[in-house]
This record gives sequence, C-alpha cells and structure tokens, in this order.
Amino acid sequence: EEPTGWVDRGFAVDGAWSSATEYTAAVAGWGRTPAWNASGSCCGTATSPRTQAPLTENGGCSVNYATSSPNGLSTSVGHMECLDPMVVLSELRSTMIWSSDLQRDNRVLFRVTVPADRVSSSVQCPVCDAAVQEAGSQRVRRELRTLTSEEWNKVTAAMWIMKTTSREDGVAAYGAAFRTYDTFVVKHAVAESDPRGDQAHSGPMFMTWHSAFVLEFENALLSVDPSIVALPYWDASIVEPSIFTDVYFGSAPGTGPGGEVVDGVFKNWPITSNFSLSDYKTAAGDAVVSPFAGSQIGMLRGSSSTRTESVALRFGSSAYTFASNDYWKCSNLDGYWNDWYQCAEAGTAGGLSLSNARVHGGAHQGVGGKSGTDSSDFEDPTTSPNDPIFFFHHANVDRSAFHWMAVNTDKRSTFYGYPAEDATGAGPTAESSYYGQSLLDKMSDAWGFSAQDLGLSDSTDSQTNADILCRVAPPTAVYTYDSLVACATGDSAPCTASWEAVVEATTTPPSTTMGADDSTTVISTTSGNDTSTEAGSDQATASNTPGIAVFFVGVVVLLKMS
Repeated sequence: EEPTGWVDRGFAVDGAWSSATEYTAAVAGWGRTPAWNASGSCCGTATSPRTQAPLTENGGCSVNYATSSPNGLSTSVGHMECLDPMVVLSELRSTMIWSSDLQRDNRVLFRVTVPADRVSSSVQCPVCDAAVQEAGSQRVRRELRTLTSEEWNKVTAAMWIMKTTSREDGVAAYGAAFRTYDTFVVKHAVAESDPRGDQAHSGPMFMTWHSAFVLEFENALLSVDPSIVALPYWDASIVEPSIFTDVYFGSAPGTGPGGEVVDGVFKNWPITSNFSLSDYKTAAGDAVVSPFAGSQIGMLRGSSSTRTESVALRFGSSAYTFASNDYWKCSNLDGYWNDWYQCAEAGTAGGLSLSNARVHGGAHQGVGGKSGTDSSDFEDPTTSPNDPIFFFHHANVDRSAFHWMAVNTDKRSTFYGYPAEDATGAGPTAESSYYGQSLLDKMSDAWGFSAQDLGLSDSTDSQTNADILCRVAPPTAVYTYDSLVACATGDSAPCTASWEAVVEATTTPPSTTMGADDSTTVISTTSGNDTSTEAGSDQATASNTPGIAVFFVGVVVLLKMS
C-alpha cells in the first residue's frame, strides 16, 4: 500500500509542465537516488521510499519504485534520465521518479500526475555559517618569482614526490592529506568526462570546482613539506624574469623531437601509460565510476589523443603574456557570479568587451597550444593538469575570483548571485542544464570533494557549490593572496584597472573551449573622454567619477576601481 498521510500541494509550474505533485520525505519515507552504472549501461540500484530496501527487479538496474510492485518496475532509460530525470521525465516511464533534490539530500520525492517534460521550483538558499579567519592567520599565496630559490626548490621537490610516490606509501609517510600527482589528473578527467555534462568547465561551477581542486592540491603539497606555507601562483602579466627557463618550467614549445619538455625543473615529466581507472580511488577508498578510460593508446591523456610520447608535451609559445589591466578589469567588476565568469572566460560582461584575451583559456592555448590537430598536455581539456604549470596558472585564475569576491562582499549573503537552480553553461553547453551546475548541487559527485579533502573539517560530506562560496571566500578561506594583502593594507596599486578602450562586445556567443581563438571582436572603442561607435544607436560611455566607471550598452554595468 502507499504510505498513508501523504501531503501534496501544487508545484510551481512553467509552460512545459501541466502539473506535478510533491511528496515530502517526512511523510512518504525516503529512497536512494540511482546513479548511472556505466558498465551496465543502466541506472544503478534504487531503494524503496517505504522500506529503504533495494529494488531487486532486473538485478536492481534501471528500476523505478511502484506501489504495485514491491521489487520495482524495469524501465529503459538513458543516463540523463537516470541521473537527472527532471530533464526528460515522462509518466509513461516512471510511476515514481527521483528528483535532483532527492539526489542531493534524500529529502524530496515527486510523483508525476500527468505526462510532462519539465518542472521548476524555488530554492531556499542556505545560511553561510563559516567562521571568519582571524587577522593574519591565513596562509598567503605569492607570485612564484617572489620565492627564494630555496622556497621554489621545496615546491618542485614536493611535486616530484607526489608524482613518484604511491598513494599507500605517501599516506603512510605524509598523512591522510597526501595525494599522488596523477590523482589530480584523473579527477579532472572524470569531472570533464561526466556523461551528464562537464562538471568542471563551461558553466558557473567552473571556478567553485577549480578552487576546491587547487585547494586539495595545495593541501597535498603541504602534507609533503609544510614549510612551503602555500601554493605559489603564476602571474602571466609579469614578463621578466621569464618562467620558460631551466629555473622554472622549461621551454615553450618543448624542445624535444615531438615537442617534449626536456628542460626546466619539471623536465621529462612522466605521463602515465597503461592507464586503468581501477587504479584510482576516492580519499574514502571508494571506486570511481566514470566512462573516462584514457587515450586511444591507453595513456593518461584525453580520449581523442593519439600521442605516444611518455613525457609532457608543449606546443605553444614562451612569448605568451596577459595584460595586467585586463586581468584587473575582471577582478574589479561590480556584478554577479556569472558576470565574473564570462569576463574571465570570454573577456565580456554586460555586452562590453573588457579584455582582448581570456584569464582562463588564454594560457592553455597560448602556452600549451596544438601541433596540427594534436593537443599539448596543457591544452588538452580533459587531462590538462598533466603539465605542472596547470596549478600555478589556476591559482592565478582563483586569485582573480578571490579578489572579485572581496570587491563584491556585499553580495556574499546571497552567494554572489550564483544561479540557485536551472543553471546553464556557456559555449558548448550554453543551452544545457544538468546536475552539478546549480548552487546546491554537489560538485562532480562521481568524484567530488569532502570537507575533509579540503581541510575544512573532519566531515566526509560532499561539498556543494554553495559550500565553496561560503567556506573558500576571502573572509573564511584558509588562504589569501599577497596582492589582496597589499590592497587591504593600503597599497591599492596591485588591484586597480584603467577603463580606457572598453569596447562593445561581439554578438557571437563566447567560446569557452580551450584552444579556441583568443581574440575578441571589437565593434566600438572608447579612449579617455571620447567615444566613437560603429554600432548604430548602441553607445558605450564612461563616467569620469574616480573609483567607479559606468558603461551603458543597453544595460548598466558598474565597474569598481578599488
């Protein structure tokens, strides 16, 4: 029999839904969300909301709960229907279906009462209760060229230990925070290869995911040598001294016969062959379920790679640089989370082209690059951490977001306007909404981040995008940046931008794919107090108010200068 006392109410509907009925777990019981079983090409075992017992029909694969069948009803579904049935739900396939909310916290069930395609709802934002760090207690990430030679040698030595030490030996020697270097390459690949959609790129979760990723790497680095203090970053706007030398990262392009990097402190950095996902487990010791299987020849590279070289490849140029002023434009936007993301990924915000390059993707393409159609290791979007420069670059991307959050601290209580639900991607996933993107979604739950992984607490609970925005923000994070410290102590020079030569953005949707053309179409320009335009009635104007520039191109964008 159905559980008694079920409470229903009309659910918020949009044009695609006729109606739906909600049942709360408090009165209806609970059930476990079925996860996609890649090897069986079906939904994994679900549980009954009445008895919590596994549904055994069809071996527990692709089974839905039904009151008429205690063992469940077999159904034929694809991975999108299994993992986020709200996307493509139909009553013909499911008598009882599992919602994204249930997938998150086992609290809500939905029962469709008429054939339907989509449901929308309102989301209650959580309260951020993370403690504010005491003044001076945060470890400080510094630009790598400000390190002494001894400090830099400690960083590189620890990374070589991570690369050449097994997980078992590393944990025994350095503690639970230790991770092998390749763990991070595989974790990145699993997130990028998620069958629901990329969990780490092309959407608002890009920065929350990568902030957690870099923090977990930093914790592993410090487990090997705590005297390192913090992970350094690479500021690509600094030209001298060059980082493409024997002292730092070696040549770009690589000087080996196939583009191998055979100089620098990471020379002949090994790329794993005979890759098997079964060799990797989560920090809790669980198996990782993912379609990622390495390259076509079994190396730890992206699935399309046919390169056979056993060390890191680089095809780009040592001449790559990024204008400091463009970097600080994105970092000083007075906007919301997606505004910063669009600026960092595409150089645009509010219809304005603010930058001629991309804070994130520019280095992957400019330094990593391609040889014909072959990606370098740094340019390969699946396994880009194979090039050690990855973490120093991404710490610098994190620095931009970190400063942006400090500038926009007034939005912290609303999680900086991060999309609460139905978040969509950018570039190749611009029209796609899937689990992992929205505020309360767990980040890359196929292999996510626990609070324990990130050194935030002893909790093994998987972190959501909201958790990172709460706990890895300027007032609460265990780290900060030297530039932010300088700004906070009164030296604003490292943190400001000039807003001359702001242009109206191209109408072409921004590309967020690594390796895409790093240029931005210029339609109109401003210089000083003069404005010229070739875009008809659309005008780009700037105020002369010190500290704030206001631009008008159909909408208003406020750009902070401090």
